[in-house]
Amino acid sequence: MSLMTGQQDDRRRLRLWACTLGLAGAALLGACSSPPQRSPAEIQAQGYNVQGMERFKAGALPQSLALFEQALSVAQSVEDDNAIAVARLNLAMVYVAMGRQDEGLHQLDLVSNEQRLAFSTERRAEASLRRAMALEATDRAGAQEALVQAATLCGSGCGLRGKILNLQAYMALDGGHPDDALKLAQQAQGALAKDDTLERANSLRLQGSADIALKTPAAALPLLDEALKLDKAAGSSQKIYQDLLLMGQASSGQPDKARDYWARAHEVAAASKNQAGVERTARLLAQAGATPVAPAAAAP
Repeated sequence: MSLMTGQQDDRRRLRLWACTLGLAGAALLGACSSPPQRSPAEIQAQGYNVQGMERFKAGALPQSLALFEQALSVAQSVEDDNAIAVARLNLAMVYVAMGRQDEGLHQLDLVSNEQRLAFSTERRAEASLRRAMALEATDRAGAQEALVQAATLCGSGCGLRGKILNLQAYMALDGGHPDDALKLAQQAQGALAKDDTLERANSLRLQGSADIALKTPAAALPLLDEALKLDKAAGSSQKIYQDLLLMGQASSGQPDKARDYWARAHEVAAASKNQAGVERTARLLAQAGATPVAPAAAAP
């Protein structure tokens, strides 16, 4: 999802899935407690998951898929419920990124609908959330159904609540209900962990987008500026591009400022090889009577 601009290309979807990764985190230990003993199989499965995520982030999808398959095999060999769920969620992420959506949805169903294994409610909620994310561009009714299931499973206290609210806000905005989107994104911001930088930026960007749609652009600019700071800290080129693009839209009453934001967005898009972004900002600048600066030649 370009969540904010309506761009729904493969790069956007890949990054969206990466926002809800299912890798198990290490437990926080009290000062006097002893770490729980981990079996060799648990260590091996987690190692495959870590390597698989590294290859996924590098864009090496076939290698990533093979590593997650190995993680699943090891987890199944000792019937480690949580590790099985994690591996299936990761496999689904890769399948969707590869365009093999049916296989990805099947992996998600094996988590959300499994009755024999003791998957946690939060893992099942994550599977439903990912199903909604996979379907939102092509099957709105199916996405809404999955999102309702995710919210029901999650309840008011699980760690995915902010992400679920953000997707609900996006779908409300995309469906022409910016007032609902604004409320949902504000709720999401309050539900997200402070260290969830990119998702908090998503929430701010959704609020800014809703304000633009509601014709209150002055309210959008400080929200988008804060999102831009978070995205710069995270080094997310695509999100920085989106922030600047929207800041230009929010500055439509000040043509010089709008052109400046769009020129910056154009440069970020060119440097990050975002061709759709380059073309879009070039059109906006041409309409505004400005000529975009040509990008520097790429290094050999």
